[in-house]
Amino acid sequence: MLAKLRSLPQQVRWPFRALTLFLIFLLPQSAFSFEKPIAKITTGEPYPHIFKKDTFTLNTRNIKVLKAGKKYLWIGTSKGLIRYDTQGREEIAVYDNTNQLISNGIFAIALDKNDLPWIGTYGGGLSHFNGTSWKNYNTPDGLNDAFVYDIQFTKEKIWLATWSGVNFASIQDDPKSTWGNFTVENSDGGLIDNWVYAVEIEESGRIWFGTESGVSTFYNGKWKAFNHSNGLGAPYEKVKQDNREIMSLFQGQHHNASPSIPNIQKADYKPNYIVSMHLDRKNRLWIGTWGGGLSLLDTKTFTFRNFTTQDGLPGNFILALEEDRSGGLWIGTNNGLSLFNGKTFQNFSRINGLESKFIFSLESAQDHSLWIGGHKTLTRIIIDPTTGIPLNLN
Repeated sequence: MLAKLRSLPQQVRWPFRALTLFLIFLLPQSAFSFEKPIAKITTGEPYPHIFKKDTFTLNTRNIKVLKAGKKYLWIGTSKGLIRYDTQGREEIAVYDNTNQLISNGIFAIALDKNDLPWIGTYGGGLSHFNGTSWKNYNTPDGLNDAFVYDIQFTKEKIWLATWSGVNFASIQDDPKSTWGNFTVENSDGGLIDNWVYAVEIEESGRIWFGTESGVSTFYNGKWKAFNHSNGLGAPYEKVKQDNREIMSLFQGQHHNASPSIPNIQKADYKPNYIVSMHLDRKNRLWIGTWGGGLSLLDTKTFTFRNFTTQDGLPGNFILALEEDRSGGLWIGTNNGLSLFNGKTFQNFSRINGLESKFIFSLESAQDHSLWIGGHKTLTRIIIDPTTGIPLNLN
C-alpha cells in the first residue's frame, strides 16, 4: 500500500539524516516564527530550488490526513489507516475494515497523551487504538453522527467535529458514558451549522468550530458566529478569474470523486465553507475556505483579513494548514504548496519536486520533517530551522 517512489541515494540519505539531527539539537527552534505584524501588502514568489526529499506512492486516491507521533507517522487514506515507523526500520502496518476498523475512510487522526491514535472515519464513527486493539464508538454509543471529521483534546475532554454537530466527552472515563453535544438547535443557533469540519481550542478554553456556513466560537457559556457577511472569505470578484476551470481539475482527484467533502457539487466559490483551520502559537486563527482564499481571524478583535492569489497565494482553495517547528505557516492549496512568513508567500510546485498539484494534508514532525499528502503520493522534506525553508539539492 505504501512504496518508495523516488528517494535520496543511499550515500546522500545518511549525511542528510546526520544534518537533520544537527539541526534539531544544536540550532534555534523558532528562527522563522513571524512575530512582527503581518505586512499590509503581501506578495508571492516561486521557490527557486529542488527539494531534498523522500517520496512514497500509495494505491489510494488521496492522503486526507497525517499525524506524526514520537515513533510513528499515521497516514489516513480512503483505503484505511497506515502506521509508518519513522525511526529507521520503515516498518508498515495497515488497519482497515478487515482488522478492527469499521470504515476505511479516514478523516481525522489525533494522538492522546500516551501517543496513541484516535481516528475519525467516514461512516464508522470514532476508533481508538490502545496499543494492541481497537475500540469503536458510533451513534448507538452517543455520537451525533457516524462521520467524524476532526478531533481535538484538552486536558480533560475530547472534542469531535461531526456532520451532525459537535460531540465532547471526558477522557478520564470511558467516553461512551459521558458524550455531550452541541447542535444548531440546542445552542439556539450559536453553532452556525451542524455540518462541522474543524475544531481549534485556545489555552483560555475558547473553542472554535469551522462549519459549512462559517465559524462559531464558544467561551464561558456564550456563543458568537461569523460568516462572509462579517468578512470571512474574499469577495467573489477578487477570485472568480483564477477560480475558473478549477472544478474540472478536481475531478478524479479529490472532492468530486471521493466522499471527503460533501455538498460542493460544481461550486467554485463557497466562502463560508471551512475546509481547514489552524490556531497558531500567537493565537491567530487561520481559516481555509473553498474558493474564497485564506482568512485570518484576529481572536481578540474578531476582525478578518483575507488572502488570495492576488496577494501571493498559488490557489484560492485552501485544503490544509500547518505550522512547522520553526513557526512558519504552510498552506496546501489546489495549486501547490505555500510557506507564509507574514510578508511573502513562498510557493512550491512540481518544478520543485512535488509530485501532486493538490496538497490535501500537511504534518510537521519533531525532527523538522514536513510530511506532505497529495494525490496518491506522500512526500517528506526537512525544514532548516535557521532559515525556515526546506533543504534543497544545492
